[in-house]
Amino acid sequence: MSFFGKFKPGASATSPNAGTSPRAKDPNAPPTTPLERMLANAGPIRNDGSDKFWGMENFGNTCYCNSIIQCLYFSAPFRENVLNFPQRTPPEVVNAVAKTVPGRLLPNSQANGAAKKPLVPPSPRTSTGQPVPQKPEDKDSPEYKKKQALLTGPVLNLGYQNAEAYGMPESLFSSLKDLFEAVVVSNKRSGVISPSKFLEVLRKENEMFRSAMHQDAHEFLNLLLNAVVETIEAHDRREREKLLLEAKDKSDQVASETTDTATVSFPSVPPEPTGRATRWLHELFEGTLTSETRCLTCENTSRRDEPFLDLSVDLEQHSSVTACLRRFSEEEMLCERNKFHCDNCGGLQEAEKRMKIKRLPKVLALHLKRFKYTEDLQRLQKLFHKVVYPYHLRLFNTTDDAEDSDRIYELYAVVVHIGGGPYHGHYVSIIKTQDRGWLLFDDEMVEPVDRSYVRNFFGDKAGMACAYVLFYQETTVDAIQREQRMEGRRRLSQDMPVGLGLNTKDSAEMHRVFSSPSEQVDQGGFASLAHVATAPPLQSNGHIDPSQSPKASSAAVGGRPTSPIVQSRKEKQKEEKARKAAEKQAEKDRAQAEKQAEKDRAQAEKDRRQAATEKMVETRKKQDADLKAALEASKASKSEEDKRRGLEAVANGVSGVNGVNGAAHPKGLDVFRRSKSLRFTSLSKKDKEKEKPSLPAIFTSTANGHIAPESTSAIVDDDPPIGTGSLGAGAGTAAELPKEKEKKNHRFSLRKKSFGMLS
Repeated sequence: MSFFGKFKPGASATSPNAGTSPRAKDPNAPPTTPLERMLANAGPIRNDGSDKFWGMENFGNTCYCNSIIQCLYFSAPFRENVLNFPQRTPPEVVNAVAKTVPGRLLPNSQANGAAKKPLVPPSPRTSTGQPVPQKPEDKDSPEYKKKQALLTGPVLNLGYQNAEAYGMPESLFSSLKDLFEAVVVSNKRSGVISPSKFLEVLRKENEMFRSAMHQDAHEFLNLLLNAVVETIEAHDRREREKLLLEAKDKSDQVASETTDTATVSFPSVPPEPTGRATRWLHELFEGTLTSETRCLTCENTSRRDEPFLDLSVDLEQHSSVTACLRRFSEEEMLCERNKFHCDNCGGLQEAEKRMKIKRLPKVLALHLKRFKYTEDLQRLQKLFHKVVYPYHLRLFNTTDDAEDSDRIYELYAVVVHIGGGPYHGHYVSIIKTQDRGWLLFDDEMVEPVDRSYVRNFFGDKAGMACAYVLFYQETTVDAIQREQRMEGRRRLSQDMPVGLGLNTKDSAEMHRVFSSPSEQVDQGGFASLAHVATAPPLQSNGHIDPSQSPKASSAAVGGRPTSPIVQSRKEKQKEEKARKAAEKQAEKDRAQAEKQAEKDRAQAEKDRRQAATEKMVETRKKQDADLKAALEASKASKSEEDKRRGLEAVANGVSGVNGVNGAAHPKGLDVFRRSKSLRFTSLSKKDKEKEKPSLPAIFTSTANGHIAPESTSAIVDDDPPIGTGSLGAGAGTAAELPKEKEKKNHRFSLRKKSFGMLS
């Protein structure tokens, strides 16, 4: 008889130990799941619920709710406080309330009335009425496993509410407490939970979750934590008011009893509100952020504290969670329209602002902002940036007065979003249990996975699966070392012939979210994002086949196929050495490429400069040739002009001789040439009046009796010297030479003086 055989129709209600002879194995019985094989020899059930691994039924689009609730349940302090507030309900009361719930709905219907996809579709038939042979169903697919989980059970139908026993009205917290208590008091370690009442309360109190649209897991986490805070605070206020009324009634009763006596009595002191009821939730998830703003004018720093339940960090390509948190606390410049109003300066000033963590929570929820609004598309778009998240985390962006600033966190849960955008997709959660390693929770199906499987959702893998919300809880160095020792012993157990006692023929230990492109695209052209695919079968040692594993990078050691799940120390050292060598070679290649690129850039710059220099030299040569040609042409034209003027002067001199006194009258431009020197002389008014419009040429007699004209630049004064009324010969002319020379010198000095005045 199978593990859940007694829950099937027609199964015997007696105990399997009551039979005297073993029964034959049912060939139609469902195969044993990897989780059942892992829990086969688990020992007695614990009372704290840490060894309960239940899936949750998906009502169409409730995977966001299932993944977050699973992460909160496996937070041990959160689970214990929910179970113990306001008090723990006895198992008998829980079982009695569970019996009052009506019969569970059929698998092909939902609690909210919406039709669900039938588990067994009707078989098609041919025109003759004969059934069409169908392809055998893939038993490794998630859909098949989820269907088998609902069929085999057990199924906890949480269609009831027990809020009256808690002394509070119906709320999300009371429904969550009902769910946790039902799992803890159950005598089974695995099964399926049907949280119909929880979803009914959620949709009644929040309109945004009433539609069949894809919802955001981070928004649901914020809503649920705030609802829990409001509920327990309201309950705490009611309890304090009740205590105050009881104290008042007691004081009135004491006063009435002591009226007839002379005894003086004082009323009892009413209890003061302490907030003790809600302190556990604030200590777990709530931290304090400090906003520091420093004015750049007066250097005054103002601080403002604000609480947070989770941290939302922006992402960048090829970064890590530590780098994102460091950028979260980077300084931001407040200027222009975003100026800061400084109380010390009394006006808007430029300032620097930064965020630091003042108080660290015990459970740190990190929201990776995968969805970003783009102006071009006018909608949200998913960012497939590679963001590495570590197993252990330490925050350094804390204030100087932060308490326990060296606190170490360990990763215990990851919420993964599978899909191409924010409006469609699927959520699963990968959670680290107390002593059963990591488990994958995909709605109704729960399967064990390896520790290395958690690192497949950085955002750089195929399949559109990315980590969306990370849950870290505080830990110690001793706990980390103890876990490492346990991991070492588990690796040594690899030497056993068969690992974990699993049936390697029909089991699968891991989920795959990396399917082929043909499987990811549906008929409408969009990716098929409803669910993820299943892992390949195991090898003879109870581990994943390396050829079909998401991390098919292992090698055979000692003639045995090595699994990427568990590796020996030598194999790990060998892989580490190979990885370092590859990184070193890649760094060397990169340096060579950069050097070659720099050399190419220098050569290109040299060629460009040489070409520019040659072009400049060619231009200068052309300019020099043009200038030389212009000068030659100018000299030629000047020589021709001088020849022409000489000929004209000779012709004018011969034809213009006076027959009476031997003087020649100037013609044409000779008048201008002879009088142009007067422009630079300084003449008095009297001299200007005596100036004649035309000056005759002066001729002198030579020794041989010929008449020679005087230089054209000579100017005759208005008052001629004595003895120069007419041109004489020989002796008269020689006697007047000194005076003429003196006048010329005087005229040239005046000319130099006039040049100086003009300059």
